[in-house]
Amino acid sequence: MWRCPKCRSRIDDSFEVCWSCGTTPDGVEDPSFVTADEADPIADEEVPEATDFDDPFADLAGTPVPDLVECYTAGNAVEAKFIADRLREEGIPAIADRIDVNMAMGGIHPQMWGCGPKIRVRRIDLSKTQAWLKGYEEHRRSKRENLD
Repeated sequence: MWRCPKCRSRIDDSFEVCWSCGTTPDGVEDPSFVTADEADPIADEEVPEATDFDDPFADLAGTPVPDLVECYTAGNAVEAKFIADRLREEGIPAIADRIDVNMAMGGIHPQMWGCGPKIRVRRIDLSKTQAWLKGYEEHRRSKRENLD
């Protein structure tokens, strides 16, 4: 650290001029120095509009929203996204909540049980989804039994 000889500000060694007044450690004022108050504002860069890659209904833009129904309550947001991704691989458009209420509230709260992230599918895909979820739960149960 060095102290500016003009304004007495403490300056980090990595700076060659005082950031308050533009004076060097030798007491020489830098003629090109501009204070933050006098500087021209930095122009905002144009940010291209991004598309949501997780939106399985993106191709349906401009059409009426399909009749969605809840089909599963996941344990957390990671599981919800995993299941929605697997359903999409099976040809079933699915949407998963991205916010886990239990985690947002700081952990698992018994009063919040059942408020985990929901997965929603079109009503016409519900029976196919329930059959897939039944297989998923059986696989999950068998994995858990093998661990015990």
